[in-house]
Amino acid sequence: MKRTLISVTAAALAVTSVLAFAGCGKNEQPSADTAATTAAAQETTAAQAQGAIPESDTVFTYNGAKVELNTPIDDMLATLGQANEVSSQLSCHGEGEDKTYSYNGFTVNSYPLNGKDYVMEVVVNEAGIPTSKGVAVGDPVSKVTEAYGNNYKAVGVYYSYDAGNKKSLQFLIENDTVTEIDYFYTV
Repeated sequence: MKRTLISVTAAALAVTSVLAFAGCGKNEQPSADTAATTAAAQETTAAQAQGAIPESDTVFTYNGAKVELNTPIDDMLATLGQANEVSSQLSCHGEGEDKTYSYNGFTVNSYPLNGKDYVMEVVVNEAGIPTSKGVAVGDPVSKVTEAYGNNYKAVGVYYSYDAGNKKSLQFLIENDTVTEIDYFYTV
């Protein structure tokens, strides 16, 4: 036992000595590369704390009408008008029903909360309905990363951009092409 303690102590002293000498040398300022890397890391950390994209990028716009996530579905209906079709199913998010409102080229999904329905998701599945930064179904994946950057989370075949406040903008990518755009609120 005594011999083991001496060996552990000697090893700890050796490591401490190496670390102490590694810090010796000239007192230099960080290189420009190190400073740039540090600044980029700080910006990334700040972006992750607030979301990788601004929350305004999760607002869906169609023919000038805006639909915001996690707002009453009545506001959406007043903005977009009646849907072509409405379907519902028992909600997995609370009491009541989740509903799907189908329009030309996109659908709006809702969830119930305290007797009211709220916008949970807008799914764009046809070309010609671009995001606020001009990305549409049919565009190459390179247009997504040019518009929104590389700070996405790969979720299966989706590129998911977090906006904070449980909101995200997601692009379904198949064969390097956008095949669906989801504005999503996590209930």
